[in-house]
Amino acid sequence: MNGIQATIRKLNFLPQIYKKMIIRQLLIGTIIALILSLSINVHSGISFFAGIMPIVFGVIIASPIANKKDEGNPGSIVINALKAEAVKISIIVVALWLEFKFYQDLVPMALVGGLIMAALISGMAISGIDNIKIENKE
Repeated sequence: MNGIQATIRKLNFLPQIYKKMIIRQLLIGTIIALILSLSINVHSGISFFAGIMPIVFGVIIASPIANKKDEGNPGSIVINALKAEAVKISIIVVALWLEFKFYQDLVPMALVGGLIMAALISGMAISGIDNIKIENKE
């Protein structure tokens, strides 16, 4: 349990919802990767986990960009969100390219499964944002 707590402490620069999302992605991904490794082969488990990591890295690097102070300008919120998405997509594309280029025993279906699982968990975290109460300042 100390490893999980150490990981959570290292992610303190992220908002709480991102930390929860990343921890869930890593925990669920590790469990499924172990199951795949034991039931099919090691390369399928590694490929599944390799599908998760580009999204995790993308969120970790892009979330500080998305959460910059808006300084009262609503347009800067949108610009920061677009910049963060561009950075996240770039990181995902580069990471996937590196995985396909350097990992010869990659199992594409397992990799895609990892991407889908990480995207579903990200979507669940984003849908949780709807529960945040926003004060209406008129």
